[in-house]
Amino acid sequence: MAQTLLPMTESIDPRQRPRFWLIHFGGWLGYGVVSALGALPYRNVFPVLMYFLGTTAMAFLCSPAILAISHRLAVAKASWPRTFGIVITCAYAMGIVCSTTGAALETAFGHPPAESAHWYAVAFVGFANAFSPTLMLVAWAALYRGAWHWQEAQQRERQWLLAETLARDAELKALRYQITPHFLFNTLNGVSTLVGEGETSAARRMIALLADFLRSTLEPTRQGDVSMAKELTQVQQYIEIEQIRLGARLAATVQCDAGVLDTPVPHLLLQPLVENAIRHGIAPFAEGGSLSLSVTGDGEVVRILIRNRAEGMLSKRPEGGGLGLANTRARLAARYGDGCRFAAQGTPDGGWETLIEIPRLAGAAAGPAA
Repeated sequence: MAQTLLPMTESIDPRQRPRFWLIHFGGWLGYGVVSALGALPYRNVFPVLMYFLGTTAMAFLCSPAILAISHRLAVAKASWPRTFGIVITCAYAMGIVCSTTGAALETAFGHPPAESAHWYAVAFVGFANAFSPTLMLVAWAALYRGAWHWQEAQQRERQWLLAETLARDAELKALRYQITPHFLFNTLNGVSTLVGEGETSAARRMIALLADFLRSTLEPTRQGDVSMAKELTQVQQYIEIEQIRLGARLAATVQCDAGVLDTPVPHLLLQPLVENAIRHGIAPFAEGGSLSLSVTGDGEVVRILIRNRAEGMLSKRPEGGGLGLANTRARLAARYGDGCRFAAQGTPDGGWETLIEIPRLAGAAAGPAA
C-alpha cells in the first residue's frame, strides 16, 4: 500500500479552502449591510452611514491580519490564555484604527468646517467606539481557530485511520505469508511419498498441478482480494493435487451460487481450511472420506460451509484446530472485524464442519491486503 502518514504542519489552514473565503466575504458583507441599516434611524443619515461603512471597510482590510495572527498562534500551540490575550490586544488596536477611520469619514463628509477642525474629537470617537469592530474581529479570530481545530481533528482522524489500515495490512500480509510455506511443505512431502512408492507419473502430474497452483497463488492481487470464482478455482486445483495422492479415498464436491461468484474474498481464505479437512479429517483414515464445499448467498451475507467426514473419525478435536483454523480466524478478524462469523465444530454424524459468514461486499478492492 503506497501510502504514508502526513505530518501535522502548517498545512492545516482553513484559508486554503475556497469555502472559507466565501464565508469570509459573505460574513463581512452581512456585517456591512447590518451596520448600514443601523444608520437609518439617525436624522442626518449620510455622515453616520459613512462612519459605519468606513469602519466596516477598514475592519475587512484588517481581518487578514487577525487571521494570520490566529494561524501563527494555532501552529505554535499557544495556550488559550496567551492566545486570548494576544488576540484581544491586537483586535482592540485594529478596532481603534477601524473606528477612527469611520469617524474621520464622518467628519470629512458630514460635519461643518468649524467642527471638522477638531480632529481630537475624531481620535476620541475612535477609542470610544472601538468595541464593535473589536468584537467582530475577535469573533472572526475565534471562528478561524475553531475551523483550524476542526480541520486538525479531521486530519488526525485520517492519520489514525491510515495508521490503522497500514497496521492491519501488515498483519494480514504476515498471516498470508504463513500459508504458502505450510502448503508447500505438505505438498512436496506428498510428491516425495509418490516418488518413493514408484508412482512417478502421479508425482509428475502433482508437480505440474503444484506449479499451476503456485502461479495463480503468487500473482499480485489488488488489495489482497480475489473473486470467489478465482478462490474456488485454486481450491479445486488443490483438491485435484490431493486426489492424485489419495485416489478413490477422497470424494469431493464444490458448489457455489452463481450470484456470489464475483464476491471479493481474502486471497487463500479457503485453501488452508480445505487442507485441514483433507489432511486431518480424511487422509489419516484407511477408508478415506468425503469433502463438500458450498458457497451460498443470503441477502448481504455470503455463507461458506466446509464439511468433511470419514469412517472412524472422532467428532471432538483439539480447540483451535491447528495453524489453518487459527490463521483463518485471525485473518477474518483483521479483515472484517465484527462483521463476520467463524465457527468450527464436530457434526452429529462424526464429521467436522467449518462455517464462515462474511459481508457481501462489492468490487475487488473492498479492503486492505490479505
